[in-house]
Amino acid sequence: MFAIIFTFALMTAYAAAEIPSYIHVCGRRDPNLDKCIVNSIDNLKDPICKGIPELNSPPLVPFFMKQITISDTDNAKLYVKDVEMTGLCDFVINSFHIDIDKLHFNMDLLFKHVGFNGTYDFDIKVLVPFVHKGPIYLTADDVGAKAEVDMKLVTKNDKKYVYLSKINLKLDFKNLNYVFDLNEKQSSQLSEIISNFFGSNEEEFISKVKPSIEAQISKQILILGNNIVKQFTFDELFPDQA
Repeated sequence: MFAIIFTFALMTAYAAAEIPSYIHVCGRRDPNLDKCIVNSIDNLKDPICKGIPELNSPPLVPFFMKQITISDTDNAKLYVKDVEMTGLCDFVINSFHIDIDKLHFNMDLLFKHVGFNGTYDFDIKVLVPFVHKGPIYLTADDVGAKAEVDMKLVTKNDKKYVYLSKINLKLDFKNLNYVFDLNEKQSSQLSEIISNFFGSNEEEFISKVKPSIEAQISKQILILGNNIVKQFTFDELFPDQA
């Protein structure tokens, strides 16, 4: 979501006539460029969430992920598939900075409440074998997110274009609650297995889930973000003006 949010911030620097009226223009030589972009992102929350077809931007909510991998070993294959993530439009920007010369930006966000709805697919051979699929719901409050994004330039038809080349995303889950849609017998069995597999420490569960969530989100953002920026040249995205 970070690169998508920032991509629309880049649109604030796009001075062409086709730019939508709700996007505020920020010049690259603006001494308060970071602040200008942050203000623009705040104003763009509603269009970002609903999606902007003319810019090939799908709705940000819900945000889909194909699979979250919790464990992938011979004795424990635990996945959450077809995940629908919600809550991405309720965020606060703690900090933002762009270095245009280095084609790099970083941002620090706080999401007030996020949810994950998907289908768990467990095949566990630890203690008592357990093979089952069914709905799972995960929720978390006050999720911190820090993202560093690198961009690169390419030349096409004698024009320079920028693309998002790398994302380093770190999420901070202070809690991660999960609910399985099971009958009483299944719930008791699964609770015992999860307790033995993860222990009673919630931090251990988060540590197993978080890397896959970060990887899946980063992958999706690179695809979606680049689908937007590829429509504009570097000079259109970063006009040399105050």
